[in-house]
Amino acid sequence: MSDWGKEFEEYLNRSFQGVSLGEIVKGTVVKIGKDYAFIDVGLKGEALLPLEEIKDDTGKFWFKEGDEGEFLVVGRAPSGGYLLSYLKIREKRLKEKIKESFEKGVPVKVRVVSLVKGGYSVKVEGLLPGFLPFSQAHFRERLGEPEALLGAEFEALVTKLSKDDLVVSKRALLEREYELKKKEVLEKVKQEGILEGEVFKRVEGGFLVDFQGVFKGFLPDKELSWFRISDPDGFLKKGDKIKVKVLSFEPKKEQIKVSIKALEPDPWEGIEKRYQEGQRVKGKVVGVFDFGAFLELEPGVEGLIPRSEIGWNKNLKPKEILGLGDLVEAVILEMKPSERKMVLSLRRLEPSPWERLVEEVRVGDVLKGKVKQVINHGILVEVREGVEGFVHVSNLSWGRVENLKEKFVPGQELTVKVLEINPEKKRLVLSIKHLTPDPWESFAATYKIGYILEGVVRRIVSNGVIVEVSPEIEGFIPFKELSEEFKEKKFLKPEKVAEQYKPGDKLKGKIVLLDPVNKKLHLSCVKYIEELENQELENYKGNLQVGAGLKLGDLLAQKLSKP
Repeated sequence: MSDWGKEFEEYLNRSFQGVSLGEIVKGTVVKIGKDYAFIDVGLKGEALLPLEEIKDDTGKFWFKEGDEGEFLVVGRAPSGGYLLSYLKIREKRLKEKIKESFEKGVPVKVRVVSLVKGGYSVKVEGLLPGFLPFSQAHFRERLGEPEALLGAEFEALVTKLSKDDLVVSKRALLEREYELKKKEVLEKVKQEGILEGEVFKRVEGGFLVDFQGVFKGFLPDKELSWFRISDPDGFLKKGDKIKVKVLSFEPKKEQIKVSIKALEPDPWEGIEKRYQEGQRVKGKVVGVFDFGAFLELEPGVEGLIPRSEIGWNKNLKPKEILGLGDLVEAVILEMKPSERKMVLSLRRLEPSPWERLVEEVRVGDVLKGKVKQVINHGILVEVREGVEGFVHVSNLSWGRVENLKEKFVPGQELTVKVLEINPEKKRLVLSIKHLTPDPWESFAATYKIGYILEGVVRRIVSNGVIVEVSPEIEGFIPFKELSEEFKEKKFLKPEKVAEQYKPGDKLKGKIVLLDPVNKKLHLSCVKYIEELENQELENYKGNLQVGAGLKLGDLLAQKLSKP
């Protein structure tokens, strides 16, 4: 060695005095070069630290120029100076930390690196290799494809630590956290019964609420608020954080039923002091249905107005009168605070239309009305709003009325006469035929028993023929009074009579019964013939030529056959 070389080596030896191999020294990163970082450890020359020692798996440096750190002296660099290591000191300290974590159950950070047989190869705290079994990679969640976990970072517990093995478990940590949260929630349920949770899912009739991932509670729609909520879907949405009160809890099934409105005062408490039956109240219409409407008197206090109490007209439909948001006045009919029920009425605010009818209308008055309904034995006529009268089929006309539904239709305007008013039974008897004089009276004044009448056959009944003698008067001819042919027959079928007598045929008969009070008129064709025969006999008596061979019966037959 030349003198220059010896002098340089002596210079270096003097420069490294006070530092020994295996010693941990403090230093400052002076410069980060291509392959090394230059560390000032307080000596005349910088020590060298390989760059691989201060890079993480992504290539990111843990130090930058000017940072300070502790390093382990591991040798001398080929170019002189000390060679330092950061990894060895970090490995040493990580092993101490992991050992402590294993002994105390403290979680460590884990990053999944690759798939291996039975599980994953992981980096613990970004440096030490470890193993995560498949069975320990999840808890209460479906594990998808194993590759999905590659690159994931999470905390886990060290479950096995030896010279050769470092095994971690995410499941063990999650199980422990789950049990702690569960205990915490149960303690809150036991002590105050109030929980904070997150809306998890909308289900039929309510919502599912998640409590710290350990319980799912059911929040019914009716427990959302004391207020009427028409659209629960818009009241809460998934992810909303809410505070609730526990209504019930079944430990075995871990089922919780909760309420939001239970956190607020019950608006029905002390309601008897604010409202009484018979009291007039004002409120807002918050629901309209076919069976009635709901009126909100104050937040959380609603009363039902049944359809029958909307108006005096029982045919009114709630939606024809009320709309959502309408402000109306009503009277309280009934209160049941224990059942949270209140019945209201709108119609009781006004006098009954029957009361007004009694004041304004008398028997015999003529009224205008509209047909409300046509039934088999008459028609219902509305003469006032909420007041309907009945016209029996017998009071529709002095004559016979058939096919009511063809003659009358709902909405048809009519003029009627009042025959009876009974407000207590809501009974109003009306008549159309009494608008005109009784035709039987004038008929009885014109015709007497023994008069001859001509009528038109309208129908054949079981024991006789009905003939119309005037537009509103019908007469009856028994079968035996139709002709000599039928006179002696005791049992005669209408079908047999119908072979000779058709609707529209004209018949003449003698009045044998006239009872205008009971509207009865009986005729006899036989007696008419007999009378005719007698008349003919008298007329032709003088001309009867018995000697010429012409008999009386022949003469009568000739006479009757003449038009």
